[in-house]
Amino acid sequence: MSSTAGRPKWLRKDEGEWRWAYRYMRKATDLGIQTSVGHAMAGKSPCYEMVADTIAYLQKTDNGQKFVRRLMNALRQYRRRSANAEKKRKPYTFMLPVETKKAISTQAKKLEMSGEKLVADLLSGAGKSLEEHRKREQALKDALAIERKRSNQLDERWQVKHGEAIRQIERLATLLTMWELTLGQTDPGYDGDEARLQSETKKKVSGIKKAITDTLKMHERLEARLYSLPPPTT
Repeated sequence: MSSTAGRPKWLRKDEGEWRWAYRYMRKATDLGIQTSVGHAMAGKSPCYEMVADTIAYLQKTDNGQKFVRRLMNALRQYRRRSANAEKKRKPYTFMLPVETKKAISTQAKKLEMSGEKLVADLLSGAGKSLEEHRKREQALKDALAIERKRSNQLDERWQVKHGEAIRQIERLATLLTMWELTLGQTDPGYDGDEARLQSETKKKVSGIKKAITDTLKMHERLEARLYSLPPPTT
């Protein structure tokens, strides 16, 4: 097992990679693979050579070769994940005009901090300002939506009151027309008690106002139920 013959050329000596391969082999669930891995690693400390020799030993059997192929596929995925993670950690660099660099350096000295810290603080402050601006913008949108809702409610209520008033007028106009057609004249020539006439008129007007108010209240109750319902799901 000390010979380098049969060691996989695809296994890099990078510490993270051979240690990953070592853990992968240790986690094998196949009993035969577990036995072969235990035999190849017996009495040895984990290192690149030990892992490479173990892989070479496994490839001597068909079952071992299948396991090594699975290890290679898993290792490719590990390399891709590691490469992507490294890209995400890669620092972002950009060029600044000389005047800007001088201004940053001057301000950093005044504040007794590094230029990098000053730029980071400026960016953080800009991010907070942007977030505050978004919150204010959302608050304005919410206020506008509430005002539109209130305006729509007032408009709907006015339409309800107007509609009920028209219905009451139509009812009274119908009654008046019936009297005119029955009597054959538009002026009945009333010569009765004027106080009684005014009293009866007020009763009818009060009845009309009550009908309009009741209709509006019924609409407001229905309106409250509708606006309290959750929005429809898609």
